[in-house]
Parts: sequence; structure tokens; C-alpha cells
Amino acid sequence: MAEEKKRGTVYNRIVTTVLWEQVNKQNKRMMDDYLTECKQRQKKDSTIKQYRNDLRIIMTYILNELDNRPITEINRKEFRNFSIYMKENWSWSNARANRAFSAMRSMLTYIEEDDDYDYDANIAKKVKGLPKEPIRTNEDDFFLTFDQIMKLRKELLDRGRIQDAVLLMISYDSGARRNEIHQIQKHGLLEGNRTNEVIGKRGKRYRPVYLNDTKELIAEYLKERGDDNVDSLWYKETKNGKEPVTYETLYDRMVYMSKILSEIEGKTINFFNHALRHTRAEHLNQGLDTRILDENGNPRKFKLEEVQQLLNHTDVSTTQSYLKDHSDEIIDQMFGFN
Repeated sequence: MAEEKKRGTVYNRIVTTVLWEQVNKQNKRMMDDYLTECKQRQKKDSTIKQYRNDLRIIMTYILNELDNRPITEINRKEFRNFSIYMKENWSWSNARANRAFSAMRSMLTYIEEDDDYDYDANIAKKVKGLPKEPIRTNEDDFFLTFDQIMKLRKELLDRGRIQDAVLLMISYDSGARRNEIHQIQKHGLLEGNRTNEVIGKRGKRYRPVYLNDTKELIAEYLKERGDDNVDSLWYKETKNGKEPVTYETLYDRMVYMSKILSEIEGKTINFFNHALRHTRAEHLNQGLDTRILDENGNPRKFKLEEVQQLLNHTDVSTTQSYLKDHSDEIIDQMFGFN
């Protein structure tokens, strides 16, 4: 009880009614949209309340210390300074500060993926939490290994989940956003290595790509599916027959896949569609997809600008932000360090 009172006192000291009325309206809207998404994901009410309080504290901090700017305009240095500020000015433990920062990272991951927002680079995810008391959220798992992708594909097929296997591989091969994946239709998929035209962020139209082994998987899936009147590549069985699935259903299927991968690996691995987008960028840039070989028979490494084209990023710096930080590895190779 004493601890609850203490937490409430800290919150009320930071977030007053007067200050909250002054908080940037865009930040409030982003927070509300994210919390609605959390409800749709059926997160516990207590968890949503915790996110709400932490995010309101963060928005008030931005009001007081960062000129009340939209949170999507905060840079990496400012995010890092916020971690320090929580500990030094509010006397928070590392765990408490990391919890609030994790809520913010999670919200920005949602904003990054949502088509209603012109935001492509979640800078906050690259700011490390305070040491010794790390707090992880589902969105911390931005990268899977190529081996994990292939093991998950095989397990889905072994379980008779061929539609999910197709969803996994098209999402991985194309690096497309969930909304773009949701627009894919079944017609014409076997005529080449591209889907029908979809509409991405800022109204950009393009055709997501996939590799030949994924094309073979699609052919097997369509043969097993048979004829129906559903144009969408994604469907569900109902008492009235086949029906197209919703945008939210694709999210649920990714959650299901992450649980299967966790079983395979013997540890918790939570990933979502956007994690596959990050993973695709990293694998192409680092030459980790062993299905794509160069003229010497080695896994091909793609230039950053090439990956940029695949992900439909306007600025190459956005693509760079999707990749792991390999600075230490590069320096070690320069000087021959182990």
C-alpha cells in the first residue's frame, strides 16, 4: 500500500491537470491510438493503465523540457537524456525508468507501422536502457536469424498451417508493412515474383516481391485452398464458408507464430510483422539470406540504397536506422581484433 501511494504521489507531482491540458495534441492523439491498439490486442487493463500513466508522464516531460514538440520529432540524444533525467531528477530506479522508456518505444513502434502517421524511423529503439535492470517489451525483438525464419516455416508446415507459412515468407521476402501485406490478392501470384499492386505509406503504389521457394509455397497453398470467391490471399473458414480476414487478424497470426518460435527456441521470442521488416533489411545488407547468392556462390550483400528501394523509404537514413549497429565489429576487423 505504501508503495502504491508513493507511485501515485510521483505521478500526480509530474502530471497535473493544468499541465496535461497544455500537452501537444498530436502526442495525446498518438497515445490514445496506441492504447486503443493495446485494447484490441487484449492486453490486461492493469497493463494498459500502466502504459497510460507512463506515457502521460513522458508527454508532460516533453512539454516541460522539449518545447512540447511531437514525440516523432525527438532525436536520439534527447531520448538518451530523458533516461538520465528520470533517474537523476525523479530518483527513479533503473527498472522504473526502463519501464517508462519501454512503453514509449512500444508506442513509437506502433506509430512507425501505422499508415496514419508519416513516421518511418523509431529512433528510441536504438537507445539502450539503463544497466543492470533491463526491461524488455515485445517490440524489443526487432531481429530474427535466417535460421529461425526457416525453422519456423518448417514447423508451420508440419502443423498444417500452410497459410501462416505463406504469410511468414511473403512478409519476410518483401519486407512489406502489415497493411500492405493485407492488400495482397491471390490472382496472378504464380505469373512472376511480384504480388498485385498495393498502396503503401504516403500513397505510394508498388508490387511486393518474393523469392522462388516462396512462390512454390504459394502454389502449394493455392492448390490446397481450391476455388472460392475470396479475392484476398488471406482467408478464414466460417459457417458460411471462406471469408477474407481483417487487418487485425494478420497481427494475431504473427502473435501465434512468435509463440511457436518461442517453443522451438526454448525461450520467449515476441515478434510482429514490423520485426520481419527490420530483419529483412538486416539480412539483405549483411548477406544473411543463403537463398540469394552472388557470382562466387556466397550469400549476396545488398547495398544500403538497394535495401532502401525494397523498403520504399524516401530517405536512406531511415533504412540505416532499421539495421543493427555494427560499429564495433567494423573497428575490430580494421585492426584484426578477435
